[in-house]
Amino acid sequence: MLSRSLKRSLIPAIIVSVAVFLVLSTRPRLYSFQGQVMGTTYNVSYVATLFGHPVKDVSGAVQDALADVDQRMSTYKPDSELMQFNRAPVGEPFKLSSDIVQLVQEARAISELSDGAYDITVGPLVNLWGFGPTQWAAVEKSHNNSDSRQLTNTPEFVQWIEHQYPGHIPDEKAIREALANVGYQSLQADTKNSTLTREKALFVDLSSIAKGYGVDQAAAALRARCIEDFMVEVGGEVLVQGIKPNGKPWRLAVIGPEMGKNGVSALVEPLDKALATSGDYLNFFEVDGKRYSHTINPVTGWPEAKRVAEVAVIADTSARADALATMFMVLGDEKGLALANRLGIAARFAYYTDEGFATVTSEAFKPYLVQQP
Repeated sequence: MLSRSLKRSLIPAIIVSVAVFLVLSTRPRLYSFQGQVMGTTYNVSYVATLFGHPVKDVSGAVQDALADVDQRMSTYKPDSELMQFNRAPVGEPFKLSSDIVQLVQEARAISELSDGAYDITVGPLVNLWGFGPTQWAAVEKSHNNSDSRQLTNTPEFVQWIEHQYPGHIPDEKAIREALANVGYQSLQADTKNSTLTREKALFVDLSSIAKGYGVDQAAAALRARCIEDFMVEVGGEVLVQGIKPNGKPWRLAVIGPEMGKNGVSALVEPLDKALATSGDYLNFFEVDGKRYSHTINPVTGWPEAKRVAEVAVIADTSARADALATMFMVLGDEKGLALANRLGIAARFAYYTDEGFATVTSEAFKPYLVQQP
């Protein structure tokens, strides 16, 4: 039995301990989790107090948001809404989720902005050149029937490289036939009735905007749980909001085309915005020493062979940044930079030179730069 004097001496210690616990439990701290979706990986970091937002609950909400986008908008899932639309009769309105129709509308606006350099109906050409779901299905089938190692836990582009798919150059006739079924002008969106209509046998591929939209939806899932400080990254597309526990803004690295040699190309602080990159150095094949990138020009039908190697774009949403980065890869650094400066778009171009790589930055991108080696 404790004496009265001992009890009195313990009370201050208990009060101090409770006070310290309360302070520590309300102090913001950083939580992180990872996963796989859309044929790639994702990473999320967010700021919360000790008992504020359990990782298990938050990660489940984010996974559900990303999986929903993937399930409805993937061209690699035969039963996705998008693929059902791609099989629908030409000329008949097809009912889809309202956000798919709205994404198509945004994509059309970017197509018009670039005079067709960006076009989500480029699917027939992507498949023809071996970068689309048709070829990937063939590669998977081939390797599933062999004794080769299956890379089920790695991003699709890594699997594609590991499988060493032998690229081929289509003949001009095949390119012309594919081009005949490309053209965003023949894709009509009715946002009021939430329908899309193909006026010819188009194959709509949202790969250049859906991953970014997935980032936006993951961010929305965090906001819905009153999480205001976070970073969401899916396959290299990133959106940040708020600040880190130390009170500083989120800082992101632009790795650049020489990522294996020189490390970070630039550091940026997007400040409640999204950063997306597009490059020719991950998904490509070579024939007779010439590189053919997965970025196909919807006007010519050929992979882009301009000197631009990578484009980084900062925008209000990840979907828009994702699509703009693809657009600028097709336009190239000269036309792209001129357009970016004219419209106030934050874009950074890395391009090939005889001495290696050089970069050029639009005026709107410069305020976000923290360091540029």
